[in-house]
Amino acid sequence: MFKSIQKSVPVVRNLIRQRTKTTSSIQTTTTSNNTGLYFVAGGWTAFLLENIVLSENREWLCEKYGEENYHLGYNTLSSTACLSILYGYMKHKNSGKIWSKFTKGAAPLPLRITSIVLQSFGLACFVQLVPAIQIPLALETGSNASNATTKTNDSNTDNKTNDTNVLQATSSSVLNPQVGPSRQPVPTTETPTAKYSLKARCPMDFRAKPELGPDEVYGVERISRHTNLWALASMGVGTALITPFMVESMFFAGPLLLATFGTAHQDARFRRGMGGMLSKEKEEKTSNVPFAAFLVGKQDWSKLFDEVKWLNGGLATLLVVAAHVR
Repeated sequence: MFKSIQKSVPVVRNLIRQRTKTTSSIQTTTTSNNTGLYFVAGGWTAFLLENIVLSENREWLCEKYGEENYHLGYNTLSSTACLSILYGYMKHKNSGKIWSKFTKGAAPLPLRITSIVLQSFGLACFVQLVPAIQIPLALETGSNASNATTKTNDSNTDNKTNDTNVLQATSSSVLNPQVGPSRQPVPTTETPTAKYSLKARCPMDFRAKPELGPDEVYGVERISRHTNLWALASMGVGTALITPFMVESMFFAGPLLLATFGTAHQDARFRRGMGGMLSKEKEEKTSNVPFAAFLVGKQDWSKLFDEVKWLNGGLATLLVVAAHVR
């Protein structure tokens, strides 16, 4: 047995040396290529700029070149920028410069914990868009109080009858002392007891949220006026933290650029009635930056806790954690 172990030790050492040489050669080749970074970073920058510039000058461009040509140019530039981002990622992932020396798939624990928090927040916000998930079995409670009430009513009727009989018997006993009143049974009532039963129900609660006015907010909209875009940015940054390659990190962190500048520009346009509306009342009770409205006292935490779909968010968090520990 010891001889077989001694023979296997050199083999293991050779495998480790070979793997080390392969890893070092990969690191050497991956740190010398920046082409993918140019495609991804340039694509995100172009996508942001063309959205801001074209949407800001929409009225003038539509008046001069026509609305159809405006949309044609807008869609063409947006598609070109997206193709640049996608090409840079697909062609040059796992290559190019690295921003940290950890191995992909083995990020340090602080980065992994931060990634789990950010990804869980983002996915939990997204699943608020679907109907609320609920346990398909519900426990219903009932009681035999109605039976007890019926018996009590019957007892009351019997009491009245018994009282009549007692009076008749008493009067007869007065007339005839040898005859005494008959003894009547004392009525009793049954104490109500709780009864439990399981009832099947749909695992999705399709009941719509309450009807809201144009300036009212509900659910995760209390967190931010642009919850969906910030949720996408949160998931992207959480993914960017656990890869050492700058191409991949830039690809996943790109939505943060849109959430930071794109939402601010959209609010500025909506204040002027361009492409949408942002009333003063709604702006005063909400915020662009997530949770800022709570920090300054514009929103109430208790309302958010009452309106959020907790089971949806809990399942989303479990999904993220499972993806990290697999």
